[in-house]
Amino acid sequence: MNMKIASLDNEVHFKNVFTDVEIFTAFVKDVLGIDIIIDKVETEKILPSKVSAVKFRMDLYAEDTTNRTVVEIQKVDYDYAYDRFSHYFHANLVDLQKSSQDYSYAKDVYVIVVVTSAYKIKNKNGKLLRDDVLITDTNPRTLKGDKRYMHDHKLVMLNAIHANDDTPKAIKDWLDLIVESMKEEQDLSKINTDNPAINKAVNRAAVDDLTPEERAESKIQYMRKRMIALREYEAVQEDRVEAILKFYENGVAIAVIAASYNMTAVEVEAIIKENTE
Repeated sequence: MNMKIASLDNEVHFKNVFTDVEIFTAFVKDVLGIDIIIDKVETEKILPSKVSAVKFRMDLYAEDTTNRTVVEIQKVDYDYAYDRFSHYFHANLVDLQKSSQDYSYAKDVYVIVVVTSAYKIKNKNGKLLRDDVLITDTNPRTLKGDKRYMHDHKLVMLNAIHANDDTPKAIKDWLDLIVESMKEEQDLSKINTDNPAINKAVNRAAVDDLTPEERAESKIQYMRKRMIALREYEAVQEDRVEAILKFYENGVAIAVIAASYNMTAVEVEAIIKENTE
């Protein structure tokens, strides 16, 4: 295939693809294993301020009134941390309960978070997580670890960067689509276009049907990402300079410092000279 598709890392293109009902429902089926019946996908849902003091905005939202199911999807390029989405997930549950007389839930809530950069999430012990799929639900467990199914509410976080051979194929096919779309040199043969919904997503991403306003927003999103990447790069550079100076002040040989940072001794000496004079 010689065609090139728009990067689904870009929020505008992501929404343009996944607001399609057929694509949305197929994605939900492959990720959550549930069938939903909807006739539209909404964008920019915001929880009432009375429910959550934090103003959250979800990219995509759909409600299956027949099966009493709510599904929301958020695309994240720079991870906001697990606690943010955990808060939003539980705030959605509170929103469902606010008019209930007995704390019961009238609907099942599913939130899918699609992360398109490496997780910056750490567990309680400070270990950086590199999982492809993280799932949170609200069901209790016994002391023996047996789950007692009370509700179907679920938060699923997908990390496209960390998809691997053990990732369930139904999910990995979608993550492959996202990852390949983000590359400068794309190989669309790596995308499972035998899946009708994914094939439709490829064609939808390839069609230049954005409005002038959407095209302008797409460029803003692209520039925002470049600025964030630049700030992160500058922060890393500052951290590296600080570390090099500390090693030098503590008597570590310049040759050792250079080898540690894959630099030449001349480069390390230049940094030391520039920041000590």
